[in-house]
Amino acid sequence: MHITLSKNISYCFGVKRTLTLVQELLQENPGKTYYMLGEIVHNEYVINDLKNQGLRIVRELDSIQNGSSVIIQSHGAPKKLIDDLKQRGLDVIDATCPMVTVIHKKIVRLVQEGYFPVIIGKQGHDEVRGIAGQVLGALIVRSPGEITAEKFVGIAKVGIVVQSTFIRAQALAIVEKIKSIVPEVKFIDTICRPTTERQEEVENIPDDFDYILIIGSRTSANTRHLFKLASGKEATVHLVDDPETVRDLDIPPHSHVFVASGASTPLYLIEKVVALLEHKKISETGEKSG
Repeated sequence: MHITLSKNISYCFGVKRTLTLVQELLQENPGKTYYMLGEIVHNEYVINDLKNQGLRIVRELDSIQNGSSVIIQSHGAPKKLIDDLKQRGLDVIDATCPMVTVIHKKIVRLVQEGYFPVIIGKQGHDEVRGIAGQVLGALIVRSPGEITAEKFVGIAKVGIVVQSTFIRAQALAIVEKIKSIVPEVKFIDTICRPTTERQEEVENIPDDFDYILIIGSRTSANTRHLFKLASGKEATVHLVDDPETVRDLDIPPHSHVFVASGASTPLYLIEKVVALLEHKKISETGEKSG
C-alpha cells in the first residue's frame, strides 16, 4: 500500500492560532472558568479535549456567570453579540481567525460605499452568522439557483464577500448570476488562501490514486467541501470522521491512497488513520507499506 499525505494537512493557520490561544489560557489559569459561545472549531475530538481541560461551551448568554471571561470562537461572532457581552461586564477574548476578521471589515466597507451586501455561504454557519452580524440586511446565498431578479428589485449596486471555506467555482457561478441581474457588482474574493490551496490540491490529485480519504468532522464545512471536490475524481472517496472506521474499509493491500484533511483536524487523528492503514497492509500481506 502506497500512502501519500496532502501537503496541506491538519490545522490551518487560523485554527492553530485560536487553539494555541485557548490552550495557553487554560494551562496558565487552571482555576479559572472560560466560556465560549458555540464551538471553537468544528471537530468533536478537539472540542472534547478542550472541555476536559476546563473550557465551558454554552449556547446562551444567560448560561455565563457575571464577571467571567468569554472567548470568541475562530469563526467570529456578530457585532451585537460582542457588544452585549461587553455591556454585561464580561471579559471578552477575541480568538477570531484574522482572515475572518478581514471579511468583517470588507463587508462593512462595502456597505459604507453604498453597496447592497451579499454573503456567499451557508445560512446558519457560525462564520456566516458572524459576517452577516457586522451589517444590516445582508442577503446570504449558497447556490446560483437561489439568485432571482425579485431579490434585487431596486438595487443598482451589490457588494459580495464569501465564506472563507467556500468552494471557489461555486462562488464564481453565483457572482456571474448576480452580474446578469444587477448593473454594478463588486466582488471581493474572501476565500482564504489555506482553503484555496487545499481545494486546488484535491482537485489536482492524479488519477493513479485508487482511494482518497478526507479526514475531518462532518460538521466542518471545509471538510465537506474537500469531500465533494474529491468525489469528482475517479478514485473511491471516503470521509473519515472516526479513525476506527478505517478498519472496516475494503482497501486492497496494494492500493495507492491519498490522505487529506479538513482545516480543523488534529494531526494525531491523521496519524492514527495512517497507522491503521499500515496495519491493514501488514496484516494482509506481511509487508510494510512504502
